[in-house]
Amino acid sequence: MKTSAAIIVGAVVLGLSGCGGSDSSSAAAAPQTPVTPTTTLTASHSADPTPSAAPPNVGSSALRVGDTREGMSATMTLEEIKYPLPPAQYRAPQPGHQFLGLRLRQCVRPDADMSGGDIYSSYNGEWYATSPNGQQVAGNGSSWNDWPTPKFPESVSLNPGDCVKGWIELEVPAGLKIEKMIWRPGGQTVAEWLP
Repeated sequence: MKTSAAIIVGAVVLGLSGCGGSDSSSAAAAPQTPVTPTTTLTASHSADPTPSAAPPNVGSSALRVGDTREGMSATMTLEEIKYPLPPAQYRAPQPGHQFLGLRLRQCVRPDADMSGGDIYSSYNGEWYATSPNGQQVAGNGSSWNDWPTPKFPESVSLNPGDCVKGWIELEVPAGLKIEKMIWRPGGQTVAEWLP
């Protein structure tokens, strides 16, 4: 197959080399310059609700429960972890699972630059419970009517000076040992909180 493909390509190249409409006396070989393809890359930024010029609060810079992640436009505080969080009348975990409650506070700075678009509050799908063996369990994005109150207002547009607070809930395997909580808005790890 390779031989016949090479013959076809060679025939096409030979066929095209005779095209050009000039006679052999004026067909002097033009100098050839090697062409190197280039790609221009433009940096893109994900919608980080707490954009910051500072590196993420991870690893040795991880926060403690009660500490605040400081961003350029907004702040996020993981105020409390409640585990296991008791089920309610209309809210029960799957067999072999327990609920984990996170009490959050998210504020947009009064002088926040909104020219890049709206800032939205967090939701449970951005939060990951991580065990010492590296297992990460994320919120599933589902909402219950009888969450612990006050319920954190998830995925709502916030204005400069606004603060929202309340509880979000994750469902995790029963007995999961929690080493840290990760906040990962837009798929980007922004902060870790240690219990």
